[in-house]
Amino acid sequence: MTARAAAALETREALLDAGLEVAQEHGLSGMSVNRVVAAAGVAKGTFYVHFADRDAFVNALHQRYTEQSAAAVVAVMRGHAPGWRRLRQMIEAYFESSLRYRGVKALALEARNTPGVAAKVDARNAAFVGVAEPDLKAMGWADPNPAARLVVAMAGELMMAEMTAGARDEAGRAALWTTLERMDLGRTDLPDSETGSETASETGSEA
Repeated sequence: MTARAAAALETREALLDAGLEVAQEHGLSGMSVNRVVAAAGVAKGTFYVHFADRDAFVNALHQRYTEQSAAAVVAVMRGHAPGWRRLRQMIEAYFESSLRYRGVKALALEARNTPGVAAKVDARNAAFVGVAEPDLKAMGWADPNPAARLVVAMAGELMMAEMTAGARDEAGRAALWTTLERMDLGRTDLPDSETGSETASETGSEA
């Protein structure tokens, strides 16, 4: 990379960092180009050298957030066998990465109305479903896709709740972890009343 290209990349990253700071303080609706360039300490024309418009900038911010969250999930995947424990660890890593990310509330909750972002969110969720499928298969699901979609939907709702509150939802997480554990069809160490594995005949004989 040439010195000029390195300088251009540094400026682009500085603008993205500034955008996160502004989004954290003012929300996405208050993240104007003027505020971003002021926070980055560059001329307004410099912004348009790197981004076609504000929507392109918001898409770039969301893309970087998605990439960093995905990196946290991939780091957990390596060296762990598929199953409900790995699935929990991956979701936990995603939650913690999101809570630490500046401006994440604006990106997660407000950015969907920006052209192009909603499609990226759908693509990200589809990718997470693909990541979760080996874990659900290891948990005994012959067709893991529907179960993986359910898990991703539950995790997404809980993440949105945490983003809104700006803090961990310990009760919500505990409920999700318990649900994941109960979804392991191979578990034999839980009472029937907890796993829901009573047969219809057993239930009928108790009536």
